[in-house]
This record gives sequence, structure tokens and C-alpha cells, in this order.
Amino acid sequence: MEELMPWGVGALTAVSVRAALDIASPAGSRRGEGRVHSDVLRLRALALARRLGGWVHVPARVERVVDAWAAEAAHLAAPLVGPAARERTAARGTLYLQVAAGALLGFVVALSPWGLLVGAVAPAAVCASRAARRARETARRVEAAMPEAFQALAISLGSGHSLAQALRFVGAHAEEPLRSAFLEASLEITCGVPAHEALQELLRRLPAPGLGLVTTALAVSQRTGAPLRDLLGRAAGMVGERIELARRLEVKTAQARLSARLVTAMPVVLMGALTLLSPDFRAGIASVAGALSVVVALALDAVAWLIIRKIMEVKV
Repeated sequence: MEELMPWGVGALTAVSVRAALDIASPAGSRRGEGRVHSDVLRLRALALARRLGGWVHVPARVERVVDAWAAEAAHLAAPLVGPAARERTAARGTLYLQVAAGALLGFVVALSPWGLLVGAVAPAAVCASRAARRARETARRVEAAMPEAFQALAISLGSGHSLAQALRFVGAHAEEPLRSAFLEASLEITCGVPAHEALQELLRRLPAPGLGLVTTALAVSQRTGAPLRDLLGRAAGMVGERIELARRLEVKTAQARLSARLVTAMPVVLMGALTLLSPDFRAGIASVAGALSVVVALALDAVAWLIIRKIMEVKV
């Protein structure tokens, strides 16, 4: 392995220099020539990502997780590859390419299989962190928009509109992702899908607070004709109070949450940095005792993070 490392580094250097020469415009050439080479490389990278994304099979259970990570990988790569990288197959391929590039870079830096592992995990960890943060932001945006949606639904139903018309009215005046969810529910009812099934599908697509109670009430009202104006008004007030309480809790626990993230992330980051940069550390974890110590330390770190999250968890 050690004899092959210089050849591998030399080959990677040659490829990097060749790519740089292809992208950069040579001296005395036309200004647009470098841009043409850059567009060709971008199209080749996009084609490779699409092929790789369609070739690698993803189990059905982890498809949603991989797609969320792939969306973040495509968002990061969009300035280099273009907006077409956000298409599903290309996004998955972009994620796989980033993992492969990270593994290759880790191997070059550490000249060790441990660097290969750390480099492969790092891009996936970044995409997972960004995906989790985006999911939290989406949930907050949906929760903040629900009181207005309930009020609009109450006004529309109180004006004599049917359930499909009321859902279409809410979707027409709401922003994403509420817009698509309510319009799809309205279209399903218009096309003949039973109201309770369309409302259950709406709840599945949009797991917002208070929406479960409202969908149940809407299904009952659809059968019995009972008025829902007061119920929808109370649901809007309940969600508004929940949002205010969640904001207060977020402010009061901000320091504790930041401390928990730092305490749990620091050992993992330091371990990865030492694995890439320190031959003595790599030699230590290559032994049975060292590997066992790392596994125990990571397990204790994960348990501590779960305990801290359980302590700070407050259901509102």
C-alpha cells in the first residue's frame, strides 16, 4: 500500500492540473474559450451525476433521507454544475460524487484508509445537518402559516362554499408548502375522491399542529352539515398560542442547546482532524485497544446527546 501511495498522489495531481488547464483560458486565446471548456466540463459532470444517481440502488426505507441529503448536495453544487443538478437522479449522483471526492481528498491528506473513511463521512454529515436544519425551518414556516389558513378556511366555509372550494381558496392565498397541499386536496375531492380520504392525505402531506383535529372536524361536518366557524377559530387561536410558547422556550433554551451541540460535536470533529493529520493517532486507533476506545467514546457521546435532548424536550 505504501509503495502505491506516491503513484496515486501523482495521478491525482496530474488529473487536477489537467482539469485546471481545461477550465482556464490559455494565454493569448479568446476570452470565450475558457467559458466553453467550463461549460463542457459542467455538462460532463452533470451527465456523470445522472448516470451515477440512476445506477446506485437506494432501499425504499431510506429513500426520503437520501433525497433530503441529495437536495442539499445539489444546492451546494449548483454554482458549479448548474440548476439542473437539483433534478432527483442528478441530485443523488451529486451526493455520491461529493462523498467520493471527500473520500479521495481524505486519502490524499492522510495517506491512510482512515482518511478515506473520514473524507467520505464529512460531506454526508454536512448534507445531513443542512437537511435537518431546512426541515426545521419548513416546519416552523408551516406552523406559522396555519392560523391564517384556518381563518381563511372558516371564512370560506361560512360564505357557503363547498369543502373543495374552501380548500382551493386557502391554497390560492397561501404560500408553499401549504399552497400545493391544499390545492391537491381540493383537486382530489373535485375528481371524486371521498372527502375523508382526501383530508387524511392532506394530513399526511402536511403534518402541522392542529390540522389533525381540523381534518377530523371537516370530515364530520361534511357528513352532518355541522357549522365549523367557531371550531376553526379556536384551532387558529390554539396554534397561535403554541407558536408563542415555542418561541419563548426557544429563547430560554438557546444557550443550553448551543452548549449541547458544541460538547457533542467537538469530540467527533477533533477525532476526524486527528485521523487526517496525526500518524500517531492513526497508529493508535489501528490497534484493538484504540479502536475499542474510539467506539466506546462515540457511543458515550451519542448517549449523552440523546439524554440532553430528552431533558430539553418540551412538548407544546
